[in-house]
Amino acid sequence: MRPTVYPVSRAALAATALALLAACATVGGRAPRAPLTSPTTTRQSYIIAGASLPAERAMIDVIAARWPQLLSGDLPRGSAGQATSVDRFAVYDQRGGFLGGPDYLLAVRARDVRELRRLTALEEYAKYGQRHPAGAVVLTWNSDR
Repeated sequence: MRPTVYPVSRAALAATALALLAACATVGGRAPRAPLTSPTTTRQSYIIAGASLPAERAMIDVIAARWPQLLSGDLPRGSAGQATSVDRFAVYDQRGGFLGGPDYLLAVRARDVRELRRLTALEEYAKYGQRHPAGAVVLTWNSDR
């Protein structure tokens, strides 16, 4: 035989459950912190569409403005001794062809690029088998080169 639960009992159980959940949600009288999110830490911030690029600028200037840490400054932790190149980052095309290091981007104009994608060092290693201290950038060209 199943026990009968009356509507009043259900309301009392629901109220008790809500009170317990509310008590568990606060720690030490403080509400839990919301996770920190910023545009620079989302994966979408690692992609720049060609339509948003200034046409006559060199891609090295675009990278310097968007991700200055790729060109100078401290390298990510754990990158010392694990990199396979002296360049800070690598440049690949969308088909996986290695184009060069940061110097390659001096001759590339933004008008020629449909999309620029940044990869971390681990993503570069997983995709291309190479590991540069600051990772890599992948260029998708406007026209098939």
